[in-house]
Amino acid sequence: MEFFDSRPAVTQLGLAYGPGIPGFLDSNPAAVDYVELPFEQLRHSPELASIQDAVPLILHCASMSVAGFVPPSETTVQAIGRAAARTRSPWIGEHLAFVSADGINEAAERDSAPTNLTYTICPQLSEETVERVAANLASLRSCFEVPIILENSPQYFAIPGSTMNMVDFIGEVASRCEVGLLLDLSHFLITSLNTGVDAVKELERMPLERVVEVHVSGLSAQSDIVWDDHASPAPPEIFVLLERVLERVRPRALTLEYNWSAFPQPLLLSHIADTRKALAGA
Repeated sequence: MEFFDSRPAVTQLGLAYGPGIPGFLDSNPAAVDYVELPFEQLRHSPELASIQDAVPLILHCASMSVAGFVPPSETTVQAIGRAAARTRSPWIGEHLAFVSADGINEAAERDSAPTNLTYTICPQLSEETVERVAANLASLRSCFEVPIILENSPQYFAIPGSTMNMVDFIGEVASRCEVGLLLDLSHFLITSLNTGVDAVKELERMPLERVVEVHVSGLSAQSDIVWDDHASPAPPEIFVLLERVLERVRPRALTLEYNWSAFPQPLLLSHIADTRKALAGA
């Protein structure tokens, strides 16, 4: 457990790759310490790896289906490994979720192809899923030269068949597996608001000693549900949670996920400065 037990003196601050990031880096070459690059974008556009000529990269991923019952293809796993090596990423951030499921016609056609859900889905929060996560991680770890860290999913509704809440689920995974965590504070607040629990009290129960990286992004409310929103800046409530995290642990990295639109550079610079102050004051 040395990987997530050893702590840096300073938390690195980065940006998730999105529209406008190359231009922002050209104009502000010293503004951030790294860029977090999605594997799926790199797979589609290999030339994006050239960003590391200007700033280090961290690889993020949404293709392993760690909390699912249909494994990724060997081709995909090999491609993730090559991407991690090419970007020299210190770890691979992956969602505690699933992106593939049994084929729709599975009952009628046993050989039907898995269904690609195109986006990560919050899993059933149950002992069965915890066991599946442990088995999947055991299988995947040997495929990569760097560790996998797991990101908490946003929960938008009660998951059928669940027997525990999100914090209990993450705690069970952490107790079963020697794995670091990617704590998405926006996902955490979204889940708390949508399930009617106190985010600050729930954060106290989280195994924060496992947190390697933190994500910060915006959120929005539609139809009485709070949603993930990387096109808006994080609200003050997120930074309240960040302060509580920093009271207990020093993560290695903090990523601002403002990557669904091209943020105005003055606004982005302002949030970077405010986040650096929060990290320095911890």
